[in-house]
Amino acid sequence: MKATTTFNPALALYAKGVVAATFALIFIGGLVTSHQAGMAVPDWPLSFGSLNPEGWWGELPVRLEHGHRLFATGVGALVTILCAWVWRNGWPLLIALLASGTLTPAAKFLGIAPIVVMHVGIWSFAGVFAIALLWLAKDRAPADSRAVRWVVFAAFIGVALQATFGGLRVTMETANHLRAALILRIVHGCVAQAELCLLVAVAALLSRRWVEDAWQLAGTSLKAVRRLAWLVVLAVYGQLILGATLRHLGAGLAIPTFPEANPDGGFMPKVHNMFVDLHFTHSRAGALVITLLVLTLVLLVLRRARGEVLLTSPATGLLGLVFIQVSLGMAVILNLKPITLTTLHVVNGAAVLALSLLLALRAGRFTDGAGEARA
Repeated sequence: MKATTTFNPALALYAKGVVAATFALIFIGGLVTSHQAGMAVPDWPLSFGSLNPEGWWGELPVRLEHGHRLFATGVGALVTILCAWVWRNGWPLLIALLASGTLTPAAKFLGIAPIVVMHVGIWSFAGVFAIALLWLAKDRAPADSRAVRWVVFAAFIGVALQATFGGLRVTMETANHLRAALILRIVHGCVAQAELCLLVAVAALLSRRWVEDAWQLAGTSLKAVRRLAWLVVLAVYGQLILGATLRHLGAGLAIPTFPEANPDGGFMPKVHNMFVDLHFTHSRAGALVITLLVLTLVLLVLRRARGEVLLTSPATGLLGLVFIQVSLGMAVILNLKPITLTTLHVVNGAAVLALSLLLALRAGRFTDGAGEARA
């Protein structure tokens, strides 16, 4: 990936703030799932037919679900501003606000149902912003910032998709389409992790080190590190998909013992069904594979890039996060899924994914001693 030619400290700090806000949103979403509060508000995009229903703070499930929606709206706004800032063009924001501010009152004036009016306001803003951003980009954005521009644009599209999946999940379940709603719940959790990856990539591409450091490592080749780092990213994301499926199917205690897979002993389950096999794959096989892959990657980084903190620091941090993740997973099972520990397990899993991605991006940025081109 190619970096922008100048470092913008305010933009870089803002991008990191958006990543932090996304982690907070994942934590809140995890609480919603842990408390089974996803249907505490049965309509969308309004909540009980209102933008801000009276008394929503007084009841925990409603507080979690409506608060999740409000916070998600804030993160969506942050990502939209980040997109406009990276593209160095504020006009699409103004044009989108004008379009939404015109079409929404017009829909109200025509007597359209409030829920449809809300959809008009949301999607007119998102659509007009995307079209205007692309239309006005030719003379506004420098050619050498192409990579980060498209990554942040993908993050904007990801926010829109995430809102769509979350909303459809609610409306489908309200309409008693339970199978479709279950699939959307799982997809919603997986897209959240993908969105985090996009925002982490944006923050990395905008960082001072990415823009200003030499990124040269003499006397060694990082080809094996790069390949293994991306394999770890894919493996961790696959593990998170398994975890999301496990949570939303309610199979988190399909195997309630650890390390034994049976109450009467034994490390392999005696009973096989979808829930038990999924739990075993995630909590035993998947966890073991991820641990071995990360351990191998860390040893390889320490061997090939000894003394290069841009690689050794995230590598050792990744190993620490994996240790925490395994410990949290064991504690969740042994303590029968306490809400706080379960939610922290979700958030720390997102942190493992984010740091593995950062390591892979940094390994690809280096020009090593074998004279390979920059990734």
